Amino acid sequence: MSIKAERISERLPHFYMHWDRRATISSIVGAVGKNMDEAEKDFVSIMQAHWVDTAPGEDLDRIGRLYSIQRKATETDDDYRGRLKTAVLSFKGGGTRNAILMMVRIAMGLPPDYPVAIEENPAVRLKKTWKLMAGTEWTVNPRNIRDAEPEITIAVETEGARISDPVIRNLDTGESIMYRGELSRGDVLRLAGAKATLNGKDVSSKIEGSVPVLPRKKTKWQYTESVGANLGAFDSAMFDRSVFSVSITSAITMEWTANQPATFDVIVEKSLLDKSGVSEAYLQEIVNMAKGCGVKAGIRLAEPATKGGI
Repeated sequence: MSIKAERISERLPHFYMHWDRRATISSIVGAVGKNMDEAEKDFVSIMQAHWVDTAPGEDLDRIGRLYSIQRKATETDDDYRGRLKTAVLSFKGGGTRNAILMMVRIAMGLPPDYPVAIEENPAVRLKKTWKLMAGTEWTVNPRNIRDAEPEITIAVETEGARISDPVIRNLDTGESIMYRGELSRGDVLRLAGAKATLNGKDVSSKIEGSVPVLPRKKTKWQYTESVGANLGAFDSAMFDRSVFSVSITSAITMEWTANQPATFDVIVEKSLLDKSGVSEAYLQEIVNMAKGCGVKAGIRLAEPATKGGI
C-alpha cells in the first residue's frame, strides 16, 4: 500500500475493515492513494525542472534561455549546469567590470582567468554640419569626456554668392578664428589649429587666431562674415525694378574625436569567437544583459589576438 493510502486508512474507523485487502474500501483507498502519490511526483518534477541543480535536458535549456546562455553542441547536462550556475552568480553582480568579463568568458567557454580586455570611453570620430547665415548662433554638444580640438570647414551654399572674412567664434570661451579672404560657392575652407587650406591650397598666412577648443560641455558658437552681415532688407519697389533682400547660407562642418561618456567596448579575439561557435550578435546580447542601465556597450573584434588583460 502506498504512503498516501496508509495515511488515509489511519483516519478511517476500524469497523470499515480498510485493513482487509479483500474489502472494497481497501481497493478504493489504494487507488486514491496511488493517484495522489503520482500527482505528488509530478509536482516534485515540476519543481525540480525550475532548479539548475536538478533540471534535466530540455528543462535545463529553458533555464539557460532566461540568461541567454546556450548549450554547446556536445555539452552534457553537468557541464552546462556548471556554466549556468557560474553565469547566474555573475549576473547577480551585473553592471560591474568583473561581472561583464565573467559573462563573456562563460558565453565563449573560456577559462575563468582568460584575459579579456575592456576599453572604457572608446574614441570615435564625430561630424556635424550646420547651414547658417551670418550672425547665426548655435549650440554644440560634443558628447565627450574631455576637451577636443575640432577641425572646421566652411563652404558657401547660396548659388552665385561670395563672402569675405568669415569668423567662427566660441561665445562661451571667447576664442575665435578669422580667414582674411573671400569664398565663393564651390570653395571649401578647412581650418585646423592655426592652419588653413582653401580647396587644398595652404592659406595659413591669412588666418587670425586659431580654431577654438571644443569644451566637453555644451557651448554656444557664432558664425559671421562681412558680406552677409551687411546685406540690406528692402520692402519697397522702385519704378521699373524691384530690390529684394538676399540670404547667403554657408555650411559649417565640425569634426572631432570624442571619448564617449558612459560607454565601453569589450575586446575579444576574432579567432576565439569563431572557435567558440558564438556569434557577435549573441555576445552583444550577453554584454547588454550584464551592463548597467544607461550605459552603452559594444563588441570589438581584435586582429591580431589581444595581448594582456584586465
